[in-house]
Amino acid sequence: MTLDAHGVLLLPDPAVLRQALKPFGVEPDDEACWRAHFEMIRLIDQTAEPDWPGIHRAMAAALGVPAERQVDAAPAAVDAYLTKQWVAAPGAADALARLESSGFSLAVIANSPHGNVEDWLADAGLCGTSGPLPRVACVLDSQLLGFGKPDRQIFELALTALDAVPSQCAHVGDSLASDILGAQAVGITPVHVDPCALCDSTDHVHTDSLAEFAGELLR
Repeated sequence: MTLDAHGVLLLPDPAVLRQALKPFGVEPDDEACWRAHFEMIRLIDQTAEPDWPGIHRAMAAALGVPAERQVDAAPAAVDAYLTKQWVAAPGAADALARLESSGFSLAVIANSPHGNVEDWLADAGLCGTSGPLPRVACVLDSQLLGFGKPDRQIFELALTALDAVPSQCAHVGDSLASDILGAQAVGITPVHVDPCALCDSTDHVHTDSLAEFAGELLR
């Protein structure tokens, strides 16, 4: 099984986002912070050439910033979202441990702007390529590789690390464009983490979280 990092194993740290937006009179709760992430992924998926300033304003709006302050708040929100450490998604650590103990081989495939996904996963107590945490065969970080999802190369590297063929593998991710279509192009079964039910496609499986999917799979 291959796993996306952001949105599947990791979610934005609500405390960091609240601190960044406090000067603008906004302190979103955890669910609002996490919903904003999935709304932004969906917005990017639906845009052939993303209008980044518009998307950044939309993020501020999703976090509850009033319309008249969104232009000013957007840089602070995006900086906190992109550059600060994320936290373990609820239930993700237990799901990884249960999958590993049930015999699943795991790998992480991440599109990253910072190149330290493996450190973030370890710091969050989720997984690692060595040590006491649930073991993954590799953590493939697009920033370090120079290419990322949906490029088939990154999926093929994961398959090699897992010593698996596409038909034996599922990929769990939160982006339709990067994760779902990328996995389908290689012949891997995609599983879409879509807790806000924003995707209406019927050609792949949807789940609220890795914890939910792992629970269903192991049952």
